[in-house]
Amino acid sequence: MSLAEYAVKNAIKLGATEAHAVFSEGEVLTVEVERDLISNVSHGRSSSLSLATIIDGRIGFSSLKNPTEESVKLLAEKSYKLAKALTPNIYWKGLPDPKPYPQVEGLYDRRVSELTIEETIELMKNALTTVKNVDGRVSVVSGALSVAFGNTEVANSRGIYCSQESTIISCGLLTVAKEGSEVGSLAYEEHSSRKMDIDIERLAFKAAKKALKSLRPKTVKSFKGNVILAPDVSSMIFAALSQAYNGMYIWRRISPFWNKMNDEVAIDRLTVIDDGVKPGGLASSIFDGEGSPRRTTVVIEKGVLRNFINNTFTARLLNMEETGNAAGLLDVAPSNTVVKPGDFEVEEMIAETKMGLYVGRFSGYVRFEDGLLSGAVKQAFLIENGEKRYPVENCMISGNIYEILRKPIGISRSLEVKGSYIVPTLMISDFTIIGEDNL
Repeated sequence: MSLAEYAVKNAIKLGATEAHAVFSEGEVLTVEVERDLISNVSHGRSSSLSLATIIDGRIGFSSLKNPTEESVKLLAEKSYKLAKALTPNIYWKGLPDPKPYPQVEGLYDRRVSELTIEETIELMKNALTTVKNVDGRVSVVSGALSVAFGNTEVANSRGIYCSQESTIISCGLLTVAKEGSEVGSLAYEEHSSRKMDIDIERLAFKAAKKALKSLRPKTVKSFKGNVILAPDVSSMIFAALSQAYNGMYIWRRISPFWNKMNDEVAIDRLTVIDDGVKPGGLASSIFDGEGSPRRTTVVIEKGVLRNFINNTFTARLLNMEETGNAAGLLDVAPSNTVVKPGDFEVEEMIAETKMGLYVGRFSGYVRFEDGLLSGAVKQAFLIENGEKRYPVENCMISGNIYEILRKPIGISRSLEVKGSYIVPTLMISDFTIIGEDNL
């Protein structure tokens, strides 16, 4: 019997009407760099167990690290006492029942789990060497290479039991180029994967080239024109959008989408999919946080809002199907957000822009509650007459994502993986760029 099942058994034995447990264990190896040098290497193994004990709608949550059978018994007692002391959740309608699980490929790669500390350090050394070989003016400000693998189990008192092994390797480098007294904008390059296909040297090469391109930036005055948002930036828009169709925020009416089902919320070229079973996806799995099966859900279809993402709790409240998006019994989160490719090459977007800005990174915020997007652009370049002219500094953009997505926008054919977001480059017309004259 697994520890998750053992926790559920003990909670029911104490008198709980329902119980739900999640057990996770794994190892993480991380190599960190700072100022062109390896600054820290850490390796750790840990496990944890969380238990939800439910007594007639009263839900007590407890958790512990490195559980044993004896400590799980004590946890069950603690969780049971906590539940008894709480008031009932009047909206609670019960745990999910077992359902068939999908098959999802590419979630575990033994080559990742078998990487040694020495091999991981050598990979990072190769990255540092590559950056310097590109150009001695470029430095790695900070970065990390992380390798993680483990197992997760979910069990509940209605018969759910599921487990899954997974791996992930990720590397990110923050670089900067210096030439005399000139210092360019910080550049960042990152890649994560479930399998051992990460090309560290290519990543380092791109990080160095990005830093070099931002040398000798100039200021610009405020103007209106096209703004081309690279995937690092468009992913922030789609991350905010994923909160807008989150069933919990829909039920609470925090999201402006709460009464927009089957309405046009974007241009007809935009289709957004929540894909929890995408092969090799960073947010893919056979089950979600409550043990319900993952699935693929078309959320926005050709600009029309077709679905919300739900766990069992919100699905019952909204009279909808659960979509395999439980982050927990009372929490909802997106899985892999996939945007359907568009019709433009990025080069075509630039060529069609008479006056505009290409934005590689963005330092600011995007709020799903009201759609406000505001902040400073990084790795940005002025576009004039269809060509990138020079990097810019001291420049901001501000707008509303819900208005942006309803404008005539260009969507690139190419998609890039940015964590759990698989997104295009976006071209937005008639956008206000705030230059130094208005800062």
